[in-house]
Amino acid sequence: MIEVDRDEFDEITMIRANGEDLHSDDGETWFLPKRLIGDSSIAELPVGPAFEICQDVEGDTIILDNIPIRLRKAANGRVTVDFDDSGTRKYWGGKVGLKTYMETKKAVVEDRSSEIKDLAFGNYEDDGTWIHLTYSTKVTADKLKTTIELAEQMVAEIDGATEMRLGSELWAPTEAENEKEFTLRTVLPILRKLRFQNVRYSHGKREFGRDILFARLTEFHEIEQWGAQVKFGDIAGGASAEIDTLLGQIDDAFKMPFYDLYTKQKQHISKLAIIASGKFTENAVEKICEKIERHAVRNNVVFIDGEKLKTLAERFAVPG
Repeated sequence: MIEVDRDEFDEITMIRANGEDLHSDDGETWFLPKRLIGDSSIAELPVGPAFEICQDVEGDTIILDNIPIRLRKAANGRVTVDFDDSGTRKYWGGKVGLKTYMETKKAVVEDRSSEIKDLAFGNYEDDGTWIHLTYSTKVTADKLKTTIELAEQMVAEIDGATEMRLGSELWAPTEAENEKEFTLRTVLPILRKLRFQNVRYSHGKREFGRDILFARLTEFHEIEQWGAQVKFGDIAGGASAEIDTLLGQIDDAFKMPFYDLYTKQKQHISKLAIIASGKFTENAVEKICEKIERHAVRNNVVFIDGEKLKTLAERFAVPG
């Protein structure tokens, strides 16, 4: 819960989150630790002040995230999210130079700004020691935690697309730490570069076998709806429980409709991609296909492994 104290001139004197006072140096930007977000709604945020999301505040020490995210509620109820991505040459230990990395990320942001138009490039500055890149997006959500999740997903996508653009020296699907990171940093950037539209991460309790939803315009100028079930690691044909789980997810993915944010209607997918960061081993693909009872479903399931993803990603690398 977000509470705001004001003086007799209607100026904000204090903001609390779940009963704890927030810290501000200037009364304009308030540092909001993630642990205090809880179930707070966007409607509780005051219009005007900015909220910088941080890991925590310990005394006078503010523990920031790697890429600071700053939120500001607009008058129409939407939220403007600003990203400040910066790095210093002194402590940079990347596989490529900081200038190369940040200039590539700048290009990724500019491309997405013009192609997908879901973010806006802000500023790029290199003073010889530090490099600063800023960009922003607009988010419509009911909950504050949902807004932050969407913002963090965008950061992960931008990072993944940057690494992919720099080439195989940096890009490696097996280096992801978990399924979510693999999906955001590897799979989503590739789907966007393949010109799929309306790409969105939908992992959660109501995913119904679809971690990702996306679409494409067919040769007949009709929208074809796709879903993807993403698995981290290998998918083994010898693991009957894993195969049975996948079969259930495939069945749910085709049977259960989803609400399309763009058409504002319920839709069904036409095709489903099973994407693994590793390999399909022990004839897993053949065993899955044999157990899919409906011929129409069987012909509309696509299997993509880590090696195929790497081949796709290499198409989008920019020679150095």
